[in-house]
Amino acid sequence: MNDHGRKDTREAGPGWRGMTAIAVALCLVPVLAPAQQQDPDRLPAGALPTQAGIIDDPIQDGYPIDLELVDVDIRDVIRFFAQIAGVNMVLDPGVTGVVNTQLYGVPWDAALLTILQSHGLGYTVERNIIRITTETKLAAEAETRARYLDQQQAAMPLATQKIDLSYANAADLLTLTERQLSPRGEAVVDARTNSLVVKDTVESIDSLRVLLETLDDPAPQVNLKARVVETTRDFARELGVQWGFQGVADAAHGNTTGLVFPNNMTVRGQNRPSTGIEARGIGGTPFAVNLPVGESVGGIALTMGSVLDSFRLDVSLSAMENSGRGKVISTPNVTAQNNREARIESGQRIPVQVLVDNTASVQFINANLQLVVTPQITDEDTIMLDIVVDKSEPDFSREVTGIPTIFTRRAQTRVLVRDGGTTVIGGIFQLTVNEVENRVPALHRIPLLGWLFKNENQTQSNNELLIFITPQILEQ
Repeated sequence: MNDHGRKDTREAGPGWRGMTAIAVALCLVPVLAPAQQQDPDRLPAGALPTQAGIIDDPIQDGYPIDLELVDVDIRDVIRFFAQIAGVNMVLDPGVTGVVNTQLYGVPWDAALLTILQSHGLGYTVERNIIRITTETKLAAEAETRARYLDQQQAAMPLATQKIDLSYANAADLLTLTERQLSPRGEAVVDARTNSLVVKDTVESIDSLRVLLETLDDPAPQVNLKARVVETTRDFARELGVQWGFQGVADAAHGNTTGLVFPNNMTVRGQNRPSTGIEARGIGGTPFAVNLPVGESVGGIALTMGSVLDSFRLDVSLSAMENSGRGKVISTPNVTAQNNREARIESGQRIPVQVLVDNTASVQFINANLQLVVTPQITDEDTIMLDIVVDKSEPDFSREVTGIPTIFTRRAQTRVLVRDGGTTVIGGIFQLTVNEVENRVPALHRIPLLGWLFKNENQTQSNNELLIFITPQILEQ
């Protein structure tokens, strides 16, 4: 007895062994009504619920079966599947072999395909007929069929037609066109009419025409508006001091030292400028500390002396402070086709003389505002942008042999922006602070009085650059 309580008949003759195994399998197959074997709701729209369609349909499976086979001829197994599935199966003479398998709860089509693959067999389905043969024969038939189609194609007459294009460039589609033609076909571009002249079979030309009509659509366009906002803020402050003194003790001023030597004395503060010219106060006293501001916009001068002018003090305070603000807005605007580069620039070109091989020539350097952008419209109506923004200006305050240096600010990036949205693609903030102090050594450290021995110069410069981009898809 086997596991299912049936008598083991494998000791019987060879003819009975296969019949017994099939009988065992038949007893294990669930008996289903035709309406239960397939669910019409799982079939594609318009398809007929046939068991032959199940074998090539990934959406549906055949009903499950249990199967135990021992040394059963594969022809009998295939006939068994044809019987339980209710389909027509045709066997090729080359189908041979025996089957040993044990399957439980497996869809009948999966079980059949597994058995066929293990024996190097394949199948074709034509309507409700399943033809089973060797994979080698199927490959040979496919090769023969391909050669027949090639010969049939080679026997067809060739025709020459012109395909006109409205929006696409014919030269851009030439490579694609040549790949779609048969080995006998050829195509050339007529640039004057923007068309393709194609020579091939009528069937190939008709198929190519359908493809080109699909591709010959007007490309969507994108309007790109950029804003380059530059703000500057400058602040400068200088504080300076000048002072000097003079004291005289002699008989003319009624004040002597009372000594033979020195009988009289003159003391004064005095500095020695590099030019050799002494700086003096409004009282004529030379300054001992001469630290004024460079370009004073305001100041106070004071001179004081005794009754006999035996002692004099000259003081001068100067100060300067200025501030400035600036704002520059540049708005380049350009319209580009989808996946096409657009470029716009405005500015000046600076000539530069160069010497090459003892020959002088003039080259031009761009110092301008430039916008280069390539838009790509996505299926979600967002826009992918490849952007290059370049803002260059000549700096005439820093010249080299009469040629100004170029102050450049550049941004290059790829961004994704929604239709009509605005995004900041870059920004530069630059802060420059300079502090300069001129002073008399050591004396400038005296608390409070140290301000009489130094001046202060402070400058601060802020520069900010922001670049905005706003793309908008234009309606066709």
